[in-house]
Amino acid sequence: MASQRTSAIAQAGAVSQALVGGPLGQQQGNRYTARPAILSAAAAFLGVSALSGVAADAETSAPVQVADDPYARPAAAQPLPSKITLYQYEVCPYCCKVRAMLDYYKLPYTVIEVNPLTKGELKWSTYKKVPVVKLDEEVVVDSSAIMSRLATDVAASRPAPAAAAAPAAPKKPSGGFSFFGSSGCSDESAVKDQGAANFAGPALEEEVKWRKWVDQTFVKVLTANIYRNWDEALETFKYITDQTSWSWGTRELARWSGAVIMWQVGKKMPKKYGIEGDLRLALYAAADDFVENGLRGRTFAGGAEPNLADVALFGVVRAVRQTGAFRDLMAQSKLAPWFQAMEERVGDSARVATVMGSM
Repeated sequence: MASQRTSAIAQAGAVSQALVGGPLGQQQGNRYTARPAILSAAAAFLGVSALSGVAADAETSAPVQVADDPYARPAAAQPLPSKITLYQYEVCPYCCKVRAMLDYYKLPYTVIEVNPLTKGELKWSTYKKVPVVKLDEEVVVDSSAIMSRLATDVAASRPAPAAAAAPAAPKKPSGGFSFFGSSGCSDESAVKDQGAANFAGPALEEEVKWRKWVDQTFVKVLTANIYRNWDEALETFKYITDQTSWSWGTRELARWSGAVIMWQVGKKMPKKYGIEGDLRLALYAAADDFVENGLRGRTFAGGAEPNLADVALFGVVRAVRQTGAFRDLMAQSKLAPWFQAMEERVGDSARVATVMGSM
């Protein structure tokens, strides 16, 4: 019984990192490493003496390269893959960024839901943080790096919507392209260079600025809001645990223990993140900043069509749509018309299958 309670509490702590790392993790871009002390305290509160960890198997795990600058687009594009597999947590905002991009570009993908405690679904890799994607057999990690890579590949392989961030729309190559296949163009090198060329200059700089703002500013303010009091912490953890395939008992224990943890942690978030005054007003102000200075009267930050900043922010906001913070954000800030327009542009999900992680 104690081991089951330990597992549920560890699941609660791990899944809280899935939604946002916050003080439960050491932030490195959008990747987090757990702080077992917080979970140990929660375990002691419920009468559990210790938590167990899972180490990576160095002999069987494949090394994964992490991009130095995840916001930089690759200099050369690659052919679009025939198969995309996304390793994720359903409610992780960074995973939601990647899903939003795959949905927007209508790139069919399979989801592998990672068990946040064992991470057994990633046993093949030394890199244990989500999101992770396999493009056929190539592994790409970090949500921003994944978006940069796929945007370059899509831009080189087909016309709009990828061209929205560029000053002018690219011309469709005369040879044409299949949806996932290789080019029929006789000059493949010219096609591969097209993606990077289309995103050079002020348009790209502006896009990167707001992409960084999403990760470095907006996520923090949003995080502080979804855990700002007991009722919202409990609501958030109900939403998180409802997305799992855990048993009823495990879900309930994770829900309540996770809410206790994050309610206490949430009290420290304003100071940690430098948020002054009322948290809701800070959230509205952040959203209005994007509308006024990112959109500047346009439908999207990318102009007539979304760019990666639009898609990133949409994914993060959509991650919390079952929370009070989302409802208030739509009602009290200027973001709602943009969000509605993004929902229309992104459309239906391109997900073709979901494989749930094992307990």
